[in-house]
Amino acid sequence: MEIESNEFEIKAGDFAIVQRQGYTKLHKLKPHGNMLIGKFNVEMDNVIGQRYFDTFQMKNSPENKKMFILEKVEDSTNATDALNIEKSGTDNRNITSQGDTQSLTKEDIDKLQDSELNSNAIIYELVNNSKTFNMKTGYSQEKYIRKKEKKYFEYLQLRKPTIRLLTNMFYRQDPVKTLGIRIDDLSQILTYANIHSEGNHLLYDSGTSGLMMAAIMNAIGARTSGTLIHMHPGNQCQKNAFVAMQFPEEQKVRCLNVNLYSVIRCFYQDTAKEENYEPTRKRQKTEDPSSASTTKVEEEAPKQPQWQLENEKACRILKTKCDSLVVTSKEHPVNLVKELLPFLNGGRQLVVFSLTREPLQDLFLYLKSRLDIVAIKLSNNFMRYYQVLPERTHPEVNMNSGGFILSAVKLNC
Repeated sequence: MEIESNEFEIKAGDFAIVQRQGYTKLHKLKPHGNMLIGKFNVEMDNVIGQRYFDTFQMKNSPENKKMFILEKVEDSTNATDALNIEKSGTDNRNITSQGDTQSLTKEDIDKLQDSELNSNAIIYELVNNSKTFNMKTGYSQEKYIRKKEKKYFEYLQLRKPTIRLLTNMFYRQDPVKTLGIRIDDLSQILTYANIHSEGNHLLYDSGTSGLMMAAIMNAIGARTSGTLIHMHPGNQCQKNAFVAMQFPEEQKVRCLNVNLYSVIRCFYQDTAKEENYEPTRKRQKTEDPSSASTTKVEEEAPKQPQWQLENEKACRILKTKCDSLVVTSKEHPVNLVKELLPFLNGGRQLVVFSLTREPLQDLFLYLKSRLDIVAIKLSNNFMRYYQVLPERTHPEVNMNSGGFILSAVKLNC
């Protein structure tokens, strides 16, 4: 039980997802650190030592009016329930807005905020001083309150980062940074690829901010034997989501981040050396391995850089081949798949994601021409959100169709 309590304790240096109503933001907690959320500059000292999922209320700082401090509360109150609205209109046809429906001025509202940041009190005053509020329909009244509550809401909740929260947060902030991968796309990729805790998995990723790497390592799990070879095109990989997940050290070392071109060159060079120098190695076994000169050379050998060590580890795994191949790339996938398919074991899954359909159609035709690839499927399944109201049920307007996923199985030929 002590381990569980420490696991959910908020500590300095942790990453936390700060939630204010539907808005979420990833933040690294620092001693005496501040965070800007919306227009509020908040001191975060009071959350350290508390627990995740606790609710905090923003209060005006007595020392600085432009700064807010956090105070732990048991629960946040909803403005709609607090106001207890009883009167509403039948329709909005007779309501005309000429900019004079609100009798409170901006200076009056600023004074309310300066005296104490309390969203319920501010919204109560706005509602009472609105000339048209009671004429609106019940739905319009709720929409008005939600809009004002979003602006003045003073409650925050700190949540421990998870793959679901990170996926939704990245998608809401900027879908381009994660190649447009939504939570339903991500779940299908992991399912088609059959990610499991005992396998060696291969990923090529070139633009998901570390989301695919984090999701696969999360599916592999801690204290297992599974490994991930994460290939990327640049000198450094994108790993924002991976770092935010705060995996234990033993899990981090099982994720090998290697440059695609570097590791493939290393693999084929090592293979060529083994083929060309096999007789020489057999002759070297008869020599005395404990000679002083050999020991001296080994001691004076320069230390290998980290990228080279990870390349060598990855090459050893690639020689035994991998249990899944996942490609999420900005580049056209055909040449990538051609290069990486030899590292996939027979009877294992290939999964390729793309935000557009045409690159996957080209890949589909290429895989159909191969005799060792079967069960090729190109799909576009996505989760659609609906707004459910009396006699007004319809899909949400601002939605895209998600990405396209190609899945296939390689035969053991």
